[in-house]
Amino acid sequence: MKVVLDTNILMVSVSIKSKYYWVFEAFLKKEYDLCVTTDILMEYEEIIAIHMGKEVAYTIL
Repeated sequence: MKVVLDTNILMVSVSIKSKYYWVFEAFLKKEYDLCVTTDILMEYEEIIAIHMGKEVAYTIL
């Protein structure tokens, strides 16, 4: 299955305490293919940098 995750969904699903963690966990288990464009990656990077710091954003992406 191919999936595009909105930035908001990505952000709320990363925390293991989130009720949406299953979305991120399914990605880690390769249960779906995450489809992105350069624009989506840039938005992910921007939002992650704001919430978690630039170092985290650059490490993840």
